[in-house]
Amino acid sequence: MQQLRGRVAVVTGAGSGIGRATSELLAQRGCTLALVDVSEDGLAETHARLEATGATATTHLADVSDADRMLALADEVVEAHGGCNILVNNAGVTSAGRFADESLDELRWIVGINVWGVVHGCHAFLPVLRRADEAHIVNLSSMVGLLGLPQNASYALTKGAVRSFSESLRAELVTTNVGVTTVFPGAIATNIMQGARGAEAERLAKLGASRLAPIVLRPPSAVARKIVRGIERNRPRAVVGPDAHLVDAFSRLLPGRAGLLGRALDRVNG
Repeated sequence: MQQLRGRVAVVTGAGSGIGRATSELLAQRGCTLALVDVSEDGLAETHARLEATGATATTHLADVSDADRMLALADEVVEAHGGCNILVNNAGVTSAGRFADESLDELRWIVGINVWGVVHGCHAFLPVLRRADEAHIVNLSSMVGLLGLPQNASYALTKGAVRSFSESLRAELVTTNVGVTTVFPGAIATNIMQGARGAEAERLAKLGASRLAPIVLRPPSAVARKIVRGIERNRPRAVVGPDAHLVDAFSRLLPGRAGLLGRALDRVNG
């Protein structure tokens, strides 16, 4: 995308973390924002922060797992802003623990938000994006979308699906006005850890709140910078953080060898 100023950007999960940081950076580049989240308080805070800088933004309460709500959201954005140029499918949740300990309800929950949320966003907004002179979709995967890590099976399921879907979508749209970037963050300091489910959710939440967090977790702004660069340069993918780059390298050098990590974890926990 040659020019960000004056563009309309929709960001899901904009009430905190990566979504908020991305919204702020896009606003700095001159975009008008449509902020989307399930948290009314989070949306209000992000909106206030943008308003303080003179940016233009609207807020939209929406659950991305709800197909009808996402279709209505696309209409709301067009009515409020006249169109849409950028869609950032960022809203997501996580689960930690062994797959055998996961309930089917937990699996449906994570798939509904992480997979269907991305699909609903793309399906609802693609007709609108196609009408723009320039447009771009950003879908958030994860480093576990590059390599399925042990005790992350359900999360890897969803983020691997986002990776494959996004690559296929980019290939389908390569001759159109719509670009697609898939983002693969490593461990990032966001609220996703506090809202985790699964047998290891408590341990994950403690890590996110520990003194080690600022050392081992990258700030959301690091992901936001890669997202904006991906939009500007129409990059097919962006890997964020040394841990994500390490996982990417491992998957290339030792494909199919994630069992090595599983054995290591079993020794640590055993």
